[in-house]
Amino acid sequence: MTEKSFVPNYKRIAETLRRRILHGNYVIKPIPSERQLAEEFGVNYMTVRRSLRTLQKDQLLVRQPNGRMQVKRIQQGAKDHLNFAFLMPTMFSYTLQLWRNAIERATSGRSCIVRPILYMHWDDPILIDSMEGFDGIFLSSVPEPLPEFIADRLRQPQHPVVVVDHDFSNYGIPSIRIFPPVFVQMLLNHLESLGHTQIGCLNTQPEDSEVRERIEQWRLWMAIHRFSGRLVNSPVRAHGDPIPHAYEVMDKILDSEPNETAWFCVTTPAAIGVMRALLDRGLMPGRDLAVCATNGERIASMLNPPLTALEEMDPTPFITYCLDWMSAGGQAWQGPLLMQPAQVALVIRESTQPGEGRGLLAGHRERKARSASR
Repeated sequence: MTEKSFVPNYKRIAETLRRRILHGNYVIKPIPSERQLAEEFGVNYMTVRRSLRTLQKDQLLVRQPNGRMQVKRIQQGAKDHLNFAFLMPTMFSYTLQLWRNAIERATSGRSCIVRPILYMHWDDPILIDSMEGFDGIFLSSVPEPLPEFIADRLRQPQHPVVVVDHDFSNYGIPSIRIFPPVFVQMLLNHLESLGHTQIGCLNTQPEDSEVRERIEQWRLWMAIHRFSGRLVNSPVRAHGDPIPHAYEVMDKILDSEPNETAWFCVTTPAAIGVMRALLDRGLMPGRDLAVCATNGERIASMLNPPLTALEEMDPTPFITYCLDWMSAGGQAWQGPLLMQPAQVALVIRESTQPGEGRGLLAGHRERKARSASR
């Protein structure tokens, strides 16, 4: 090794720790002691101490009263790099992935990272640890009631939290929602324009406030129009898969002689299960039974047939506003607590082809006639 390429141990260790800090490794998990780091890197603890002092000078670390080092929070003074978190329930969702992508787009060009963190319930210790460690948090709610003591922690300005995809403004917590439930009526108006007067509502998603509000919009619209149709609200457990359950539910419905000629699905996963159940019986969504969903989740156009759905707007402007608030550190929230679009696009696709679902009803009559003739 030439003298020019030699890097002192303390600099090498400082760069390794710097990478870990900038990726959020020590935001929740504390930085190991000097002696533990010395053992990890195979050096004496004085070398580690020199590395930590370098990072402290670079505004990445701050020494606590007990002498241990901690990743610096924005409330502790000038800071060049911010650590944000996106807390997500431990369940797969296309919607969660879309929010994660949007948050990462909004932070591009800023000196920060957004670390995805999974949590299981409101009492999960990682929730509180994240609020204590990160400079700001984007939070997607679990499908269970929010305890008041957790709501109190979430609305404290020194630990800035923004809820995404749900409305927590009644708790005093800034929220971004890109599908106001009232726009469900756009889908129902579209079905009415095709001649449907018997419209069912299907939900297999774990129940939360958003799901309940979408169902209530269907109830209200149906009552005003004096139309008929069943509500089938059969949510899976918190970490269950709503797609195969929707398949099973619709399969049972098809065993009877349903009067519905169209189904409004509260979510796209429910619509996927419904359309698969139809196709497996030789029925075509759109031609034999109209199917639509609230949120296309950026996959509606890729389904077979493509699904009629409301399409989300780009939430980047809302996220950017929230990032500016978080970056200010400990400031009171300014503006409306609920951020949502004034309009949402309805994209009509093959799953609601013109007609009244007569193919489904005719198919039932034909099968019934064949069965009676045997």
